[in-house]
Amino acid sequence: MEFFKRRRIAGLLKKASKQGLNRAIETYKKILKIDSDLPAVYNYIGLCYFEMTDYENAEKYFKLSIEKFNDEFKSEYEVYYNLAFTYHSLGRYDDAEKYYKMSLNLNKDYKYAYKNYAYLLFTLKKYEDALSMFEKYNKFGEEAEVFNNIGIIYEELGNKVKAEEYYKKALSKNDKYSLAYNNLGVMYLEKKDYRKAAELFDKAIKYDEYLIDAYNNYASVLVIDEKYNGAMALYDKALKINPNHKVLLLNKAKLYARLKDFNNLKTILKKMLELGVNREQLMETQEFGISELKEFFREVGE
Repeated sequence: MEFFKRRRIAGLLKKASKQGLNRAIETYKKILKIDSDLPAVYNYIGLCYFEMTDYENAEKYFKLSIEKFNDEFKSEYEVYYNLAFTYHSLGRYDDAEKYYKMSLNLNKDYKYAYKNYAYLLFTLKKYEDALSMFEKYNKFGEEAEVFNNIGIIYEELGNKVKAEEYYKKALSKNDKYSLAYNNLGVMYLEKKDYRKAAELFDKAIKYDEYLIDAYNNYASVLVIDEKYNGAMALYDKALKINPNHKVLLLNKAKLYARLKDFNNLKTILKKMLELGVNREQLMETQEFGISELKEFFREVGE
């Protein structure tokens, strides 16, 4: 009898692995009707709910998995990690930290726990601890993404030299990693090396045509260089990706003000007001003439 039960469960597990999330959950629950003491199955259901961003049910099933832990179940560390990631996604950072630690205590070679725990520590501004976790993760195989994040942490710590070093390391691992090109470009922009900054922002866009920050940063360089047509073209391309991006709209409005193109300036300002940008924020923008803004607000009835 036990043999047939195991065979039936194995068949249902195989079936669930080929189904969509909702159907898979139904199949896993059928398994639990056959045997309700299978921690792995509760974990699988939790993962399905997590993928559906139903974090409440994900938490419920991960906890049920923990309740069912037994000597034969060797993946407790994965369930702790899954629960930690769920809490992380919910913004319950203390709980997330607790379960990341529990996962790593059980398996010090579980690299994903190091990586996501590092992201959590970064969010909590525990930069030195985040660096330690990223470095431990890199021991399992260096990644451009991780080097890039280490660079960001060093920037937050005020160590520009180290930050630049790690952005370059990121690019040495992946010469198409757009985020590192953009971050490195910002550093050259701050150093007023506009030619190099422009080159880096151009590469960032080349490898990720949806990276809005790179368009915005590249346009800033062109404005400094008084290449206004090029800057306007970049703002327009970025706004096609996200027409309601407030920073892009504000910077494009500043450019219209610089060009004394008040008709287009008013059009953008109206859109910004519709998006919830308040009057005081616009009044504080130095590039806008106060008299022109007062006239504009009178026109729109503000």
